[in-house]
Amino acid sequence: MVTRELRSKTFKYIRLKRDSSTEVTKDASLRVLIAAANSGKFVNEAANNLKYKPFYDDGDIPSGQNLTYHLRKSSRESVMRMFREANEQLFKIAARHDYFPEDTDVAIDITDWPFYGDYESDKYIRGTKPGRNYSWAWKYITLAVVGTDTPLILVVLPVRDKSKAPKYIRRMLRLSRQHLDIGRVYLDAGTEFYNSDTISTITEQGLELVMQGRKSGKTIKHFLNGMARADLRSSYYPYGVGDLDEDSYYAVGLESAKTVKMWKSEADEPMDDYTYFYTNLHPEEVPPEELGEAYRRRWGIETDFRKIKYDFLAKSGSEDPALRAFYFNFAAHLFNIWTVTNILRAEETGEDLSEGKQVTAGELMQAIEDDPNNLRIPTEPPETQQVFGDVLGSGWSTSDAD
Repeated sequence: MVTRELRSKTFKYIRLKRDSSTEVTKDASLRVLIAAANSGKFVNEAANNLKYKPFYDDGDIPSGQNLTYHLRKSSRESVMRMFREANEQLFKIAARHDYFPEDTDVAIDITDWPFYGDYESDKYIRGTKPGRNYSWAWKYITLAVVGTDTPLILVVLPVRDKSKAPKYIRRMLRLSRQHLDIGRVYLDAGTEFYNSDTISTITEQGLELVMQGRKSGKTIKHFLNGMARADLRSSYYPYGVGDLDEDSYYAVGLESAKTVKMWKSEADEPMDDYTYFYTNLHPEEVPPEELGEAYRRRWGIETDFRKIKYDFLAKSGSEDPALRAFYFNFAAHLFNIWTVTNILRAEETGEDLSEGKQVTAGELMQAIEDDPNNLRIPTEPPETQQVFGDVLGSGWSTSDAD
């Protein structure tokens, strides 16, 4: 079973801070989290349900309370380090199977995990766009491979201050370049990205940049409304956001068929029928239509975030930052196991990855939950800072990235 092999290679790096007297295996403990995510439940209920599996005896499964007690022993920094080590094994397998193209497209995004408790309980709980019964969230910035139906999440960092986005991005790019050559970076239109500091951070590293721009400025509104009045499908002009050199960047307007279809009546402003992109690519070399088509590759990451949160992430009401970091990083790791499983299955069956996934998220999670083999994975390997130290310096911590 592919998932069994991948668990044995990666779970050994996930540290639960337990001593040698613990009889419950690490594999069984982590399967409580998997069962919770698979059923959309909290760990207490998932642990109780797992005890009814015929291949578990009494005492083989920890209680949800016992599991979370051990998870809280880790700091954010150690959580990030252990999952970086665990994901390293998956990246190596992907590389051996020629997963990474010569110039890889990546997307950088900030995603929310809604929080419903006391928002003052932790400095990492930040205000967010109001959703169903919430307006606060834990936030994580991620860097993921895009342009494929089977992406990998290369880096996950907790976010405290979105104004420090350039600092996060520099570190994520350094970490990712250990495994692949990055050609182009896609960003969405968030305020943390659409500013001169963040944009120049990408460009200064010699990378192509494509992002969806914000239509709030007078200049951009004039440009897009002018396109609408002239009935242009696409156009561009040199434009510098903030203090950026306008000779190096371009505002690109493109009529959006998708947007037009969404309007039930005439748009409030002519520009509402247009999508605005910002890029350091010259539009004569990469025409607007091609740019728009390329940017659609990034949209898939939104679906991937939903998969992480709804298929791989256990429910939690905890205010503990280390526990939350563990849950989210474990969910992203399971997502990566899913991707690598599909890479291996596609090679085994001779199918092209672009033709769709061989294994669904639900099938993978159920296969792990129902695997009768309780793996004897080493409990606690020696902890190392090597994964981060070579790139960021031994003194790096999440507080430095705030």
